[in-house]
Amino acid sequence: MVVESAGPIVGRETELAGLREALRAAASGTGQCLVVEGPPGIGKSRLLQEAAREAGRLGMTVALGRATELDRVAPLAVLLSALRDSAPAVVDSADMAALGGLGGQEANRFWLVSRLGDLIEEYARTRPLLIALDNAQAMDELTAFTLQILVPRLRACSVMWLLARRSPSDRSPRYDVVGRLLEDGARHIALEPLGSEAIAQFCSHAVGAAPSSVLAGLAAGSGGNPFLLGQLLDALEDSGRLYRADGRVEVVGGDTLPDDFLSAVDYQLRHLSVPTRRLLEAGSVFGRPFLLSEAAGLLGERGVALLDRVEEAVEAHVLVDDGTALAFRHDLIREAVYDGLTGSVRRVLHEEAAAVLEASGRPRAETALHLIRGACRNSPHTIDVLCEAADEVASTSPSTAADMMLEALDILPSDDPKAPSLIARAVSLLASSGRIPEARELGGVALHRNISRVQEAAVYVGLADALKHAGQDAMAVEYTRRALAHPGIPDSVRGQLLAVQAHALLNGDDLTGAEAAATEAMVLGEPETAVYAGAARSAAARIRGRIDEAVSLASDAVQLADDAGRDARHRHPRLWLGRALVAADRFGEADAVFELGEGDARTLGSAWSLPLWHYGRAELRMMAGQLDDAQAEALAGKAVAEQLSAHAIVPSLLAILGQVAIHRDELVRARGMFRDARRLVDSGCGVVAEDLAWLQAQLAYAAGEPKAAVTALSEVYEQLEERPLLLTQVAWASPGLVRFALDAGARPEAEAAAAAARRLADSTPKNVSLTAAMHHAEGLLNDDVAALHAAVETYRTSPRHLARGIALEDTAHAEARAGRRTHAIALFEEALGRFTHCGATRSVARVQRALRALGVRRKKWQSVQRAQTGWDSLTDAELRVVRLVAEGLTNRAAAERLFLSPHTVDTHLRHAFAKLGVSSRVELARQAMVHEAGEEPAGA
Repeated sequence: MVVESAGPIVGRETELAGLREALRAAASGTGQCLVVEGPPGIGKSRLLQEAAREAGRLGMTVALGRATELDRVAPLAVLLSALRDSAPAVVDSADMAALGGLGGQEANRFWLVSRLGDLIEEYARTRPLLIALDNAQAMDELTAFTLQILVPRLRACSVMWLLARRSPSDRSPRYDVVGRLLEDGARHIALEPLGSEAIAQFCSHAVGAAPSSVLAGLAAGSGGNPFLLGQLLDALEDSGRLYRADGRVEVVGGDTLPDDFLSAVDYQLRHLSVPTRRLLEAGSVFGRPFLLSEAAGLLGERGVALLDRVEEAVEAHVLVDDGTALAFRHDLIREAVYDGLTGSVRRVLHEEAAAVLEASGRPRAETALHLIRGACRNSPHTIDVLCEAADEVASTSPSTAADMMLEALDILPSDDPKAPSLIARAVSLLASSGRIPEARELGGVALHRNISRVQEAAVYVGLADALKHAGQDAMAVEYTRRALAHPGIPDSVRGQLLAVQAHALLNGDDLTGAEAAATEAMVLGEPETAVYAGAARSAAARIRGRIDEAVSLASDAVQLADDAGRDARHRHPRLWLGRALVAADRFGEADAVFELGEGDARTLGSAWSLPLWHYGRAELRMMAGQLDDAQAEALAGKAVAEQLSAHAIVPSLLAILGQVAIHRDELVRARGMFRDARRLVDSGCGVVAEDLAWLQAQLAYAAGEPKAAVTALSEVYEQLEERPLLLTQVAWASPGLVRFALDAGARPEAEAAAAAARRLADSTPKNVSLTAAMHHAEGLLNDDVAALHAAVETYRTSPRHLARGIALEDTAHAEARAGRRTHAIALFEEALGRFTHCGATRSVARVQRALRALGVRRKKWQSVQRAQTGWDSLTDAELRVVRLVAEGLTNRAAAERLFLSPHTVDTHLRHAFAKLGVSSRVELARQAMVHEAGEEPAGA
């Protein structure tokens, strides 16, 4: 028999050259991602095999896996098996046990993938690695999630990802991560049909001599598909129609195929015995490599009775025996066998397969897949298995679990008493998967059924809570209000609804409603509800400017969560305590709270909270004037939020990134951040109104449009008395509001801002930043130099360095206007130092212009500007990360050493790579070694 992979690969010289180039780059330390794409049989698997051989010659470890149809019910199994079975193993038995231990955590897929990334990164430090995944279009949801996170994360490591998939159809999978990787820069290899010359070479290698013109004509009928070409030559060889003469291979019987040759695959199968074909039919139903015992159970026979049939199928190159399981040599063969089954036979085989798998203890998810395709699809047992299967995979593959719940609901009679609880579960899974429209539609269907009030409330709780976490605040409020309007709801459920409603209202204009809902929820709810509601009350107090109360309420919520434990801790009230402490100027305590809280989140597995920890730290760094660190935290939070489809916090993260960009004089970038945030908000994602209004106003003022700035902040000016949130978040907001209004000719608004600043300072006398901001605002309003000096002096004991720089600059301008040049220069130079330290490029340039106008020579301050590229361009935070990574530490090890999140370390590292012009850790270590030796690296 002719086997396609027996001879050398032909017609793929360009593709092989690209693969070898990528492998050499990965072996040298620069991560790669390649996608091989083409129709079935075109040679994708063969190319992966050749890549594996080349990788071995380069000293790389090869982890080779092949996805199958049923992988979606065995999350990450193929990838983990490939990493475990590589030589030497990337993931050993102890690692596998540790990864398995993550299975009980909430939202554990994020932690599992993060830990897997650590293992791969650690392994690649000592040996380059090729991870090749064949049949990638069949990958499961968790594997897709893993690639989405790890491919970009490991770009600087000696890791090459090689993915082969069929050409995408119009109905691409819901989680088409391969397409996203291609959009993000992965290299694309599209396999086209073999040309006539390559077909002739293929025939020569396969049959041992050059083909005659007749054979070449028949071969051309394969359409240049290597698999079909091999099958065609097999058919001709087996029917005795090939003979060799004069150094060429001729064909007996002219240029027609055998009468019974319907297709190359069909012909091969027709020559097998009937019992062997029954074995193949049984094997095709499993949709994956199958055990002989499984096929025997399906056929109702003993395994030993099938040995002759297995031998016949293997000799015919239909099956491959790897010593553990049997697999079809090519998907096209399995599909041909499966498609040849009649509908009734197929359903019976699936039903029997479910029984065999259930008896052998296989995962419920795989059993469920056979049951819904089997003859007893509508049985109560199928529904139970589907629900159990959904529970099995929910933490790692929520979208797959949602599909299983929808299958169960499709089977379940509409009047079944279990329907409401199943709907509530399905709604939550759909929303957590980002499938919001489906969640709303299903929730609406449930609420139109004749169900009890308690059942209805359960549906509302699931839907509202899921919508809140998805950032759909308006919808969450709508559903909680509908539910709360009905009598007869248990107090515990009312408490849950009220707590969710309170948090959803915080981003709207009904702060009084949020406070009332939170207060009632604390009375009615269980400890978990009371913690969540207490956090909402803390946030509301902070929005109203009652900072000490906000700290107190959040502290109480933390204490209650720690005392109650279990579910209450999952609400993570330290998120709100940290933000209240930032508003209170207690930056050191806030930093410690965020660190402790994130550690707790990792222990509990609460992945949903990760973007919020990054946001808290980004806000803290921004207020401290640490712009580089603020950007790193915000970018890390945005990346994690997008990985988790947790979009609720993304607009606020974009607002911080926009503010950083303005301070760096990157106005185009800042406008892009504002547009992206605005687009999310317009799509229904909630956001604190002040976040976007402040960014929009700063952009308008930077463009020389103070009136537009005042217009953007019109609601903020109007609500300052009841809602001074912006002034508690941003120390320089009150003087900014005064400045915008004065320049726009809107003195009443300026006076309102100054008055609000004084009320805040009077109500929180221990907060030096609020006191300084009050002096600053009043100094601008009244052109009062003494008040401006008071602001500067007060800021000297404040942790808000950027705010101090702004006050110094304004005071310097006031001194210059008064003709006190020496004083003005001293203040400007101090401001310049502050702005330079913070990385506020726009302010640096502005102060430099003011100094030039006062006759100060450039040489006195030009040295304070940071380089844009090279070693001197690295920030202190980036430099700390670079030095540790250059020593050989992984991202996680560096993060633990620096008390940072691994995502923040990754952000710093990517920025450092861009500034240094390197693409791998090897190059980074080389530059670090040269720099530490006192030499300037080449090309730096």
